[in-house]
Amino acid sequence: MYSRRTSVNPAPSVCAGARPDSSRPGVEHLHGLDEVQTRLERLAAHARAECLSFRPGGGQSRASLAASRVLDDAALRRGVTLRTMYESSAHQDPPTTEYARWLVSAGSAVRTAPTLPTRMVLVDRQVALLPLEPGDTRRGAVQLAGAGVIAALVALFELAWTAAAPFAAGPEADAHGLNEQQRQLLRMLGEGLTDETTAKALGVSARTARRMVAELMERLGARSRFEAGLKAAQRGWL
Repeated sequence: MYSRRTSVNPAPSVCAGARPDSSRPGVEHLHGLDEVQTRLERLAAHARAECLSFRPGGGQSRASLAASRVLDDAALRRGVTLRTMYESSAHQDPPTTEYARWLVSAGSAVRTAPTLPTRMVLVDRQVALLPLEPGDTRRGAVQLAGAGVIAALVALFELAWTAAAPFAAGPEADAHGLNEQQRQLLRMLGEGLTDETTAKALGVSARTARRMVAELMERLGARSRFEAGLKAAQRGWL
């Protein structure tokens, strides 16, 4: 979930984690990546049944994936059920795609969605880890326990999971040959949003967003981003 190495793709997914007393509400702040990483490493071997995780941001760093594999492999060997969600843009990153395929081959379940609400790990439906600030994971994390808040976070995960697509299937295209990420991009073009804003919403780099925009403009015969959004609506693509 977090790593000392990067603020973009915090490392281990840590599908092994804490088991505090969930009968009473609890909130604990972990400040900085080092403190979070130390906590995750200390709690790493304790998951018994299930780990649910959101991993936004598209492609994950190689350091993150390498650290995650050690923990995920150990959890799977203990019979822990892993369900992981990435954003659809992860399909464009070969290392993340390879890692997701490994997870599936090892018996884990992986799905994707155009966007995810936040980075999150839920362990055994007893404890959750979320970033203190979603936009800056270097700040640290908050560890939550307590039946009410955990139930709400599990419900959030299950809602996103139900609407997501299995990773192996890739982004599903509609009758116009557009996947959900492309449709979302066209809607944002029609609203006049910038490359930086659309990239952040889609979980991709600004460069990737510009490439996606250029491809859609070419398909539509549009001379501007805004025109692309209008033409997409006129053709019934949205």
